[in-house]
Amino acid sequence: MNVRADVLAVVVAVLLVATGPVVAVTGAAAVGQRQSSPFAVQQDRIDADEVRMDVTLRPNGTAEWTLEFWVRLDDEKSTTAFESLQEEIRNEPENHTQSFADRMNETVATASTATGREMTANGFDVTTARQSLAREYGVVRYTFRWDGFAAVEGDDLRAGDAIEGLYLDDGTRLLLTWPDGYERASVTPEPNDERDRAVIWRGGETDFVSGEPRVVVTDGGAGPSTAAMATAAVIIGGIAVAGAWWYRTRRSATAGTTRGDDGREPDADSEPAPTGGSGTAPPAATNDETSTGTTDAPDTDLLSNEEQVLRLIEERGGRMKQQAVVEELGWTDAKTSKVVSGLREDGRLESFRLGRENVLSLPEADDEHPEGSSEGHT
Repeated sequence: MNVRADVLAVVVAVLLVATGPVVAVTGAAAVGQRQSSPFAVQQDRIDADEVRMDVTLRPNGTAEWTLEFWVRLDDEKSTTAFESLQEEIRNEPENHTQSFADRMNETVATASTATGREMTANGFDVTTARQSLAREYGVVRYTFRWDGFAAVEGDDLRAGDAIEGLYLDDGTRLLLTWPDGYERASVTPEPNDERDRAVIWRGGETDFVSGEPRVVVTDGGAGPSTAAMATAAVIIGGIAVAGAWWYRTRRSATAGTTRGDDGREPDADSEPAPTGGSGTAPPAATNDETSTGTTDAPDTDLLSNEEQVLRLIEERGGRMKQQAVVEELGWTDAKTSKVVSGLREDGRLESFRLGRENVLSLPEADDEHPEGSSEGHT
């Protein structure tokens, strides 16, 4: 397997676009010509099993890009080849980022002409990593910043025209995430999967045509959210109750409850707070609902599906059978499997078979628990 970084950089040309649905495989591919497999050159040369394109939008229209090539390290040959590439990148990363940057700059310039929007690319970097997700992978990761990727129109962000007609081969995934505080307005075509503030398209399941992909999101406003306002109201209410109680108690302690030297009763304001009887104010202890509302654990309704799964597994010591997750959360097998698959793709969760059971594990749990110890947590 020849996994040289210059070959990886060549593959980035799949993102080239022009005035219509365009996908160019390499510099030799004709503009406007759709190839049957735009990643074929890359896969023939480096045997990448997965290609992941992650695009994170910013409010100003900039997009943070991550392009990853995942190679299974299932034999000595592939492992040795990846380790050699990893050493090269570690020693001379600029040699690998330069060709990548050159081709991406061509890509961005072409997209700028096609959309009529000013665009630039910068911040190029390359890293490598080893990932264990049921099996061992070598990952080559390119990152860069694409300014002007999305159009900013008032409160709207419109993205996708810069990569119109992009072809996703089998084993290729495109994930697009929008900023916090923005709400989804429209997405074309329908994504294969959805997450909090993100949509995913997978090769083999989606074929972008003219005008696709398109994502439009709208700024929900900079004001505080309803949840934040409710939390603030609870906190302020608790402070007000505590303050009133302290003030009345303090006044009572200062004025006293006996007659003064002039023989008069203390002012009514200085009387101790009533402790019972008809029409009396309730003691502070009855305000537990207010005081505890700010210290209880977060309501699971406020957590995403992924966060619920991760928190549950963490509470069980880092490992848990998938069927136990189904029972604990009251989900269907299909929903649980879908959420677990997304977490595995992101590298936030791992799994392995234990008999007929599928065991889920947090990545860091492998070093803390011996194999098979998950049975004790389910």
